[in-house]
Amino acid sequence: MHNDAAPESATDTATEELRASLSDIIRFALMQRICLSVRYNNMDMILAPHMLWTKHGDLHVDAVTVERAGSPPKIFKIGTFKLLGLGNVALTSRTFDPQPEFDPADSKYAEAPVASVER
Repeated sequence: MHNDAAPESATDTATEELRASLSDIIRFALMQRICLSVRYNNMDMILAPHMLWTKHGDLHVDAVTVERAGSPPKIFKIGTFKLLGLGNVALTSRTFDPQPEFDPADSKYAEAPVASVER
């Protein structure tokens, strides 16, 4: 008997489980306004998440970098991070206030907003 359906690989399953787990952590951080500790591009960072959204089928988080390699950035602005590019994601005890310029109705979120911080 021939089966044309490609079997789901263990890697695909692990990636989906990781994506779901990260999504849950970020949603909780958004609801509670809690910063995240992450590793991104081989750098440890503290992020204040503002929006979890989908672009071209991939989850992204828009967040303010609060700390990069132990130091605050020169400019506090919202940046976009691909969810699967984030490593060592963990909640911190640090809270944050949403950036005044953050707009959850921005057209870039139109494809598929998932969750955003409440003002």
